[in-house]
Amino acid sequence: MADAYTHIACCLDGSAAGDAALAASIRMHSLGPGKLTLIHVTEPGLAYAGFSTDAGLENLDTVRTWMKNTLALAPGADGVLLEGHPASAISDWAKENGVDLLVAVRHRGRAERILLGSFAQHMTYNAPCAVLLVHPPAPAG
Repeated sequence: MADAYTHIACCLDGSAAGDAALAASIRMHSLGPGKLTLIHVTEPGLAYAGFSTDAGLENLDTVRTWMKNTLALAPGADGVLLEGHPASAISDWAKENGVDLLVAVRHRGRAERILLGSFAQHMTYNAPCAVLLVHPPAPAG
């Protein structure tokens, strides 16, 4: 059997789909003694993950509070807040921090992918490590 991952990083965006990635990350982390890091990236000037990401302190406080609450769901995990283009920022951070598994979810609709690009596609082509893409939960009804 292969060794467990030594550093798992979970990409979070505050959505229900992101919650599915968090659950998968926690399950993967439970298989071994490695490190788990939860990552959120804000994009300056864009509404992202339900947070307005203007440089205002109030918005940063909102993101920090959300991250603190999210970390409570994954005892022992570390939290990282980055700023910039999410896929590039996470890929760069993962390379610098020895991540060997990135967990993310693909959930942007067609219009969002056209306007903003596909985060999941960028990660699968550019991440410095293995990428686990989690299916978002099925819509209710």
